[in-house]
Amino acid sequence: MRKSVAILALLFLAACSNANNAKDQQITTALAGGLVGGLMMYKSGQLVLTALAASLGARIGWEIGKQELLPSDISRFKTSAKLALEDPRDGQLYNWANPSTGVAGTIKPTRTYYAGDNIYCRDFEVKIAVDEDIKDASTRACRLAGGPWYLDPNA
Repeated sequence: MRKSVAILALLFLAACSNANNAKDQQITTALAGGLVGGLMMYKSGQLVLTALAASLGARIGWEIGKQELLPSDISRFKTSAKLALEDPRDGQLYNWANPSTGVAGTIKPTRTYYAGDNIYCRDFEVKIAVDEDIKDASTRACRLAGGPWYLDPNA
């Protein structure tokens, strides 16, 4: 079952990857965000958490799509976000840039704390500059000890 879901997801993303305009890209990134968010919580077996994660992922994807970020921009952002979240120091600013598109941004963890039940969380700030438009946001990522980071749907 999991393999078939993963294969369908990959086929879906491949079919959507040829977005021709900004609106198509926004819809594609919203769908991809929802899919990623839902799949991240799918293993929990809790339908409500899966639906919340999918909704949050879709919302984030929609906002990313509005910024007209390309897959190469998102890849550079994800690499920098992973480094920032793994670094135990709060206040450390991580810069990233995609020289081929001119898109750049920063990620800054601001607070790290133990949330209970073996869950660790980090609040962080993100800024992304596309052309002359700069967007910023604050959110939270959490993880079970040693597991992958996921965006907290309650942030």
